[in-house]
Amino acid sequence: MLSFFPKKHVENWLKRDRKVMNKGEFIMSPGEQLVYILVKGTAQIFHLHPDGKECVIGLAMPGECIGILELFSQREQKRFTKALTQTEVIALTFDEVKKVITETPELSMFLLHYVTERLEETLEILEQVAYGKVEERLLFLLNKLAEKDQSQGEFIRLPDYLTHRDLAGMIASTRETVTFLMNKFLQVGTLVQIDKTLWLRISE
Repeated sequence: MLSFFPKKHVENWLKRDRKVMNKGEFIMSPGEQLVYILVKGTAQIFHLHPDGKECVIGLAMPGECIGILELFSQREQKRFTKALTQTEVIALTFDEVKKVITETPELSMFLLHYVTERLEETLEILEQVAYGKVEERLLFLLNKLAEKDQSQGEFIRLPDYLTHRDLAGMIASTRETVTFLMNKFLQVGTLVQIDKTLWLRISE
């Protein structure tokens, strides 16, 4: 996403001090008037229910701007962002990001496309949580998380940083259930393990 902003602004932003966040630390909470450039690492975006359960609605990767959706909303926000790995972020104020968007009309179409894609992804995730069986939800998530540029034959690599507890939180299940299903996937060949790294069989 960052590549769509004018180069001169991006270069200036990347020269700023970076904040290092460890896994589990919150990057963004509701009410902040900031957009965070994710320079390094992976983060999860989620809603927090009153009972404390997290509903994960997406992942943020390097080059993405966390909080860009909040920039255009007048509603009370409920989205949190938490580091899944050690991350580095750069904070920008709403005003300076809005100024760049105003001065760069061609950004409007890209942002419209970006917002539409995020909405479609969120609806897809919520549909799986609402109607899919736990096993189906886990397979759906693993396919989403798989590193498509890292493949060996008919298998694609899964990220090393995710724990069973992380996966359980993303599919509204329990760690014990995820552990059981991951072992089942290993037994039937849906997953293979090579040097402590898991590989997922490519779905047809």
